[in-house]
Amino acid sequence: MVLKLLRASRTPLICAFGTMALFLVTHQLLVLLSLDGRPSSAKSSDIPSHERLLKQSAVPEILRLDIDRPVVVAPDAIESSSPLDLEDLLHQNAKHYWAYGSRRSHQCAPYPRYEDLVFKNGDFQWVTQGNLSYFLYNAYYDRRPASPEVMVLAMVTTITGPYPQAFCQFWYADSGQPDLVSVTDTKLGRMVSLVFGNRCAPARNALIVVNSQVPERPLDSNLHTGVCVKFLSFPDRDISERMVEWLELLRLLGVERVVAFDIGELTANTSRTLAHYTDVDGLLQLRPHRLLDELPEHWDLRARLTEVLMYNDCLYRNMYEFDYLGVFDVDEVIMPLGKLLNYKMQLKELLTIDVNCSARTSFCFRNVYFPKELAPDPLLPQQFYMLSHVTRVADHLDANSAIKCLHNPNYVTLTHNHFPLHWRASCGAMDVPVRTGQMQHYRHVDDLETLTHPTPVRDDNILRFRRQLLRNSLDVHRTLGWT
Repeated sequence: MVLKLLRASRTPLICAFGTMALFLVTHQLLVLLSLDGRPSSAKSSDIPSHERLLKQSAVPEILRLDIDRPVVVAPDAIESSSPLDLEDLLHQNAKHYWAYGSRRSHQCAPYPRYEDLVFKNGDFQWVTQGNLSYFLYNAYYDRRPASPEVMVLAMVTTITGPYPQAFCQFWYADSGQPDLVSVTDTKLGRMVSLVFGNRCAPARNALIVVNSQVPERPLDSNLHTGVCVKFLSFPDRDISERMVEWLELLRLLGVERVVAFDIGELTANTSRTLAHYTDVDGLLQLRPHRLLDELPEHWDLRARLTEVLMYNDCLYRNMYEFDYLGVFDVDEVIMPLGKLLNYKMQLKELLTIDVNCSARTSFCFRNVYFPKELAPDPLLPQQFYMLSHVTRVADHLDANSAIKCLHNPNYVTLTHNHFPLHWRASCGAMDVPVRTGQMQHYRHVDDLETLTHPTPVRDDNILRFRRQLLRNSLDVHRTLGWT
């Protein structure tokens, strides 16, 4: 019904074609996560009891938090209907909309056939034009701008161009004749195809437009926050304990949902642990994904490029549900400092001190390392990695190095893993003062000299959440049968 009304009113839209180059030369090397927690398959006797852990630390309690767990909106609650299956859709409509025989040669933009589509895997369609290859991933309806857009997210095998002229063919639920437009102006369709050179060319690709619904929620002063994470690749390491600690800390900070991608590289116990958060708890949404087979000899580069694709998929699927979306990894956390105890308090503080801009794209936080080379506090529970590593290098990195951000989806249209790439009708990203918050990175340092000079410092701000983090994490341990 919505599609018919929009089409009838001829609402102008923009078809924005977002591409990420496969051969983009990145200036950063992929650094594997360094996880040092014990496997959660350890015997229950190896894991201290709830009461023993709470008494184990000799560090004075800094703060006792009593925070209600935020209400989690299940993904099913915001879907208007079951996802469409592309193969079923094309086959069902082919007999109605396909021009047979000689008519096909005269028909402008015939209805696409499933048999003409080329899939690199279940997630990417492959289209070639000249010596360029396009790997089409998804399409999203974006009603945020005054003239709504459909974003086509893809990868292309060059960043330098030249690129051929492209056209969008928009297909509707009630018609076999598409709207034919350049990549500038169109109306919302149920499905979109991309063709080059000739707008009437038979399409050899078809993407169902993801039309995320605006969730119904009461008007309140809360700032709803979600987190986007890249694919999880830990085929030989059980990260169950690390994931429980990280997810429960994010919950205390006010995160309502974490979106990550599953490429089939998790141990059985890690998958079982994450299933608790996806199927029982609802805090985690784990989306299946298959990597492209291109560039097998350059796994790091392929992973870097895929990360960017995933972050933007997360942005466009969740742009209406959250006021802010954080983009960071499972060994990182954006930490509010001082009297700021969660992201709601932190964001309200930042909006207050940001006197130079009334529409801020992103708030970006400087990176500081809490490396495993600096010994954990022996008085703190050792299987809680972040909680026990309270010594960091002395200096934060500068505002252009390894920052991570909280993005406002009202303005951001494309994001990198470290900063926003493109935004509309707003100021650029703000460099957050380190007295207000920092991006705590729990891995090895790139510069070994910083492990000794300047002298590392104790930074135990995480202990503000110690008691409740232990209680919540140990509750999950018991639920999973670890204790």
